[in-house]
Amino acid sequence: VHSGDEHFVIKRYIRPEVKVPSPGLSISHDETVFIFPFNHKDLPENLAFDLISRKLRELGPRVLLFLRRIDEIGWSIEPGGEEGQYIKESSTVDGYNIARRVTVIGQKNTQDKEENWLVFERPVKTPNGGCEVQVEVGFWIETNIAGKTDSIVRIDQSPLVVYFPTEKDTRLGFLLQGPYRTTPARDNIPEDDGWNKKLITETAELVAESLRQLKEMGLLSVSLLEALPIRMEDFPESIMFYPIFSRVQKALLSEELLPTNDGRFSAARTTKLVRGSGLMKILNQEQLGALFQSDDEIKWLSDEITQDRTPDLRSYLMKELNVEEVSPESFASRLSKAFLVEQTDEWFIEFYKFLLGQEALWRYPSSTLRRNRTPILRLEDGKHTVPFKLGGSPNAFLPPPETTDFPVVKREIACNEPAKIFLGRLGLSEPDIFDDIILKVLPKYTGPDASEIPNHVHADDIRKILRALASDSASGKGKVKQAAKCTKFLRAVDQNGRTSFQKPSDMYFPTEKLKDYFGENAAVWFLDEPEGHEEWGELGVEDKPRFKKIGGSLTWEEKSSLRGPYGGRTCHIEESDDALDGLENFVSRLLKEKEQFERFALILWNFLLLHQKEPFSYQFPKGNYRWFYYKERSATFDARWVKQLRCHPWLPKNSDDVRHLPNGLFTVDLPDSFDRDDKLVDLLGIKKDVVATDDVA
Repeated sequence: VHSGDEHFVIKRYIRPEVKVPSPGLSISHDETVFIFPFNHKDLPENLAFDLISRKLRELGPRVLLFLRRIDEIGWSIEPGGEEGQYIKESSTVDGYNIARRVTVIGQKNTQDKEENWLVFERPVKTPNGGCEVQVEVGFWIETNIAGKTDSIVRIDQSPLVVYFPTEKDTRLGFLLQGPYRTTPARDNIPEDDGWNKKLITETAELVAESLRQLKEMGLLSVSLLEALPIRMEDFPESIMFYPIFSRVQKALLSEELLPTNDGRFSAARTTKLVRGSGLMKILNQEQLGALFQSDDEIKWLSDEITQDRTPDLRSYLMKELNVEEVSPESFASRLSKAFLVEQTDEWFIEFYKFLLGQEALWRYPSSTLRRNRTPILRLEDGKHTVPFKLGGSPNAFLPPPETTDFPVVKREIACNEPAKIFLGRLGLSEPDIFDDIILKVLPKYTGPDASEIPNHVHADDIRKILRALASDSASGKGKVKQAAKCTKFLRAVDQNGRTSFQKPSDMYFPTEKLKDYFGENAAVWFLDEPEGHEEWGELGVEDKPRFKKIGGSLTWEEKSSLRGPYGGRTCHIEESDDALDGLENFVSRLLKEKEQFERFALILWNFLLLHQKEPFSYQFPKGNYRWFYYKERSATFDARWVKQLRCHPWLPKNSDDVRHLPNGLFTVDLPDSFDRDDKLVDLLGIKKDVVATDDVA
């Protein structure tokens, strides 16, 4: 090596020794000349030539980046004439005394490769305090040619630089340089060395200060954040560069260094990530703070940060900086009436446009807005309500062209086309006769003054309901039926002449046979409406005694028998039985009846046949016993009403006037007025007729 008046040779890679210049060597005062003799004892001359020439080609301009006294490297290879050049240009950044902009250019033949860097430095006193050295960080600047704008981007390879690059990978997206103590071969850095630890600590402070400077320069962007130590798995506490990871984390948590969507900056604790850009359009900073009930000003982070575009940065923000990501689902779960009443009509229009593309929030009963009963409708009178009652009927309607007494969505909102489309998909429509019945007619019969409704008003209500049930609108009829089945709106009368409004499923048609069956039972209500027989039947008024679910009364022995020899039990679950409404009272009267007992028995027989002939009735109801033994198990048994009919002599015989037990008769013994039905015969235990046949030889 010959540089000015200095002449030396390097032994064993690291040991300098004085060397007298070779005769005839001409060196300018501003040049340094390296001479590489091909004299390695284990390396042939031609191989050494190839290795050195390849290294010169691949040296790259970045090697000059942190060198203070070398601005240019030129090289040539003979024979062949191949040559190259590396150049560095450096200038301070006005107003920033710790930063300089460095351009390095590599030239190979006629092709140039240019890199622009922003280098920050921080002085560090040496251990003996005699002088100062510098630690440095270098950020790679990428220039958008079209927009002529600079941005800092992450580099793929970031070896630690000790004036020249070492083999120590920092796993950062920028370069670190400092006078670290290295191993002789420069292939490693002693991590436990006190001086090296001090340099890393000082570098961590320099990185934090660099972020503040870059913010002032207008270069603190999402791409810069991606160059920072954000991959948590790369920086465990045990590695040398963890202090830089920790210091950056601390700075981002407490200082306004994160770019927000309004072009400003905020600390991590007062920011939110967004999932889906639509939320930013309906939630500004003031609304975001109100939604999260925060006294601090909360800002959206830049919408450039997404799962698809910046997955590592998004993960770092959420896991290491505890930045919450607001999704449409979490937004909907936080919505409250207190928040909604403060918003303008214009906001509601944008809100409905947003919901139009977020059907999962409102489409299904389990959707967030429906499950939480969120009052997302603003009415004409300024009040807020949930769209539907628990039963499914609407709480409000779309405003019709004319004035109306129905609650309607505010016209200024509903007249906006996208908002109107959303409200329609939500299930709202203009009010009609079905809504009139559900919201005005039927509710009259649920209040404390229902018994005082005048006859003429009730008659009008009945005609209106019958007209709705005769409509061609399947959906309208379905809504009315669902509401009417649960309402005591039909006039009923009992056997003593008392009147009351009752639900359809709690009354019977006033036929003579039903009145004979129930006798003087005052707990039974009969329909007392002059019209609508078929419609009331569809709602649940019965023309035969109902089966009713009752609690079971099995004995321990009966339960054990149902479980069988291998059906142990660890716990009882449920026991249910079926009773035929009024049967016990009817059988008691039938057994006492002398002259008309056959007519009474025929009434009961025909009622049972009606149940058997009903559509989708494949079998008479049975009792059910459920228990648990390793898994849930169940067994059926003959219902209580079946046992009652089997154990009482109530059936007539066509040859006498005596009552008979069912199992004491053959089917041929029943009077001709009793229609035979195999299922009913088998259920009651009546014997089948024996048919004789001749022997065939």
